[in-house]
Amino acid sequence: MYKDELLTLFNGTNWEETSGGIYFTSHMLSKKVQFSFTGYNKDSLSNIKESLMTKLSAELETLDNFALQTIKEKLNDKAKELELTDVMFDISGCYGTFALGYYAGESHAGELYLLVKFDDELNADKDLIYEVY
Repeated sequence: MYKDELLTLFNGTNWEETSGGIYFTSHMLSKKVQFSFTGYNKDSLSNIKESLMTKLSAELETLDNFALQTIKEKLNDKAKELELTDVMFDISGCYGTFALGYYAGESHAGELYLLVKFDDELNADKDLIYEVY
């Protein structure tokens, strides 16, 4: 996929290319969602299949609801109301194909995010990823 296609598909703004990756803000689902493509550059970004991104765009709300349900099940419904804050791609594959990220609040170690990773068929992994920034 290319810059203009991604920005159009995800109603994106604020495109930024750095040595660490590519980033933009999406205005879907009536909120701002940060898209990050860590480790990607303009050339490697074109390796992401258009069909995957089109499917992700069309099913983002459903995937968001599924990820939230997965988080609540793992945390025994002790999770406060979470909102989707990030869609993360990492060229290393550490998030599967991509992950949906949710800001869970401050911890003594920093900002806590809960991530649910998905494969290229949009199947979720039941194991949560906990990241602190």
